[in-house]
Amino acid sequence: MINGYCEEKYNPVKKIFESYFLKQEEIGASFAIYKEGKPLIDLHGGFKNNSNWEENTIVNVFSATKGIYEIIVSILIDQSILDLEKSVSYYWNAFKQSNKREIKLKHILSHQSGLYRFKERITQEDLLDWNKIITILENQEPDHPCGERTYYHAKTHGFLIGEIIKKTTNKSLGELTSELLSKKLNLDFFIGTPKNKLSNIAFLYEDKKENKISAEFNAFNNPEHEINFYNKENWQTAEVPSMNGHGNAKSIAKIYDIFVNDLILEKKILLSKSSITKCLTESVSRIDESLMLPIRWSKVGLILRGGWLFGKNKESFGHNGWGGSLGFADPNLGVGIAYTTNKIEAGMGSDLRVIKLLKEFYKLN
Repeated sequence: MINGYCEEKYNPVKKIFESYFLKQEEIGASFAIYKEGKPLIDLHGGFKNNSNWEENTIVNVFSATKGIYEIIVSILIDQSILDLEKSVSYYWNAFKQSNKREIKLKHILSHQSGLYRFKERITQEDLLDWNKIITILENQEPDHPCGERTYYHAKTHGFLIGEIIKKTTNKSLGELTSELLSKKLNLDFFIGTPKNKLSNIAFLYEDKKENKISAEFNAFNNPEHEINFYNKENWQTAEVPSMNGHGNAKSIAKIYDIFVNDLILEKKILLSKSSITKCLTESVSRIDESLMLPIRWSKVGLILRGGWLFGKNKESFGHNGWGGSLGFADPNLGVGIAYTTNKIEAGMGSDLRVIKLLKEFYKLN
């Protein structure tokens, strides 16, 4: 059963979305496209746990969270609280040691700092202990000189950015997400889900594929993904910003919609056009050695031109996550677009579920 809103023009997109549930390619999901605050498409369907997926159902979107907190970082840059060109040690004293003195904020944001993995064994429970993780990162030597190579910081990124933000604002990333986005814009997106929203969370289901696990610790395998752990309350309420934002397509699409229209229409709802332009400037374009893909990272860590995953216009930018969720903005159309799902497709590559919807949407524009 599909619910929500869809402009008549986009009914062929709705039919594709509906087909995912009829063919059991999907369990529960939401898909939304917003333009200047109004929905073109805002659909949800299927099941969460033992009940219907509802309008306010949220789900763990993994690394799609990064795109949301990179918008927070952009706001802090606009407010002159953060500076991309400043050394991290300016904000965080411990970066004066262990060969980290040269690392700048832009190096961490664009995955060039060399701190892309944990070099000692980490458990899932360790990820819930902020101070333990920060101490590990403070004492860890980078794997390479900053700026020389690119390795996607799958799990370390949110801790590094979150600690810099704590030291500059005395607030956590979760608190700022709530203050600057969720409460301000009346949205359901959380890094550290409040207890009164836990009943809205859809449990995750994984199509388990046998992956060859590397013997060496890398950006992904320490700790390895564990779907049952992600369905536990202590994970849902903790702040693990790289990978445990909980939200729905409507909320993520609205955030990108406002952000991109601050850029193209200079609305200044969240920040100025000049700051967004600076944050979207390409930082590096080379093979990312964690993902083994060519990726164009912006200075603030948004992915630029992500292929069909971000639609057909090369100016689009955003971030996808493990399992199939994503959010992005298309400045050509002035829209924010998002997809969330509880049926996890392993891997960080292109998820065909969302690509089919996007191809149909762009065909109709």
